[in-house]
Amino acid sequence: MRRMGAVGIGIAVLAAAVALGSAPAFAQSCQPQRTIQLGSGDRIGALTPGYRVAPLQDREVILTFDDGPNPETTPRILDLLKARCLTATFFAIGGSAAKHPELVRRELAEGHTVGGHTISHQDLTTLTMSEATEEITDGFVPLLAAGGLANLFRFPQLNSTPALLNWLARRGMAAVSADIDPWDWAADPPHETLARLKKQLVEQRRGVILLHDAQPNTAELLPDLLDFLDGQGYRVVGLAGPGARSPD
Repeated sequence: MRRMGAVGIGIAVLAAAVALGSAPAFAQSCQPQRTIQLGSGDRIGALTPGYRVAPLQDREVILTFDDGPNPETTPRILDLLKARCLTATFFAIGGSAAKHPELVRRELAEGHTVGGHTISHQDLTTLTMSEATEEITDGFVPLLAAGGLANLFRFPQLNSTPALLNWLARRGMAAVSADIDPWDWAADPPHETLARLKKQLVEQRRGVILLHDAQPNTAELLPDLLDFLDGQGYRVVGLAGPGARSPD
């Protein structure tokens, strides 16, 4: 994978922004979602120390999905979100995005936000600074090629360091952790994962929800989760990175 330095990322971001213009409407019949726009250096998600709580109102959630795209499960999740006129944020692994660029393009075309999640999903706190930043920049390369932006990042295992957070901020990026983590990666039966998620929602009443679009059980539980959110009066809120155009 070609290495991309700070200058290269800046040029690629600018080119992508010019090429994209304003974000496409994900469905002509859908009403725009409320969208929270993060600034350069922002860090949201209370599960990681030093990050601030997302500026959400009571009964508002942000849906986020990690570790895709996966050709078996990501299209199912996209279909479900499209049917409900909802958008989410996908933190894609660069290696998977390079193999399935059509899914990244679909996510962007349907109004979803796509952020980086490294090229190979290594815990960056176990690497040297140079190795860690290469993991980040290499992971953005296929996202930029698909028409995305390099402005939102989620650390694998939610493990960050002050040096890496400062590195992201200097490059105009924001870091996203989570407030609600139902451990859908544990491959438990969908009803067990959903029960954990509901419990956290009842306790917190708002937050950034961490899910994984590469998990078959997540695709199975998503209809019930969306029914629960709708039935309990929750609002799904969009997320935009620094420099991205918010629909609001």
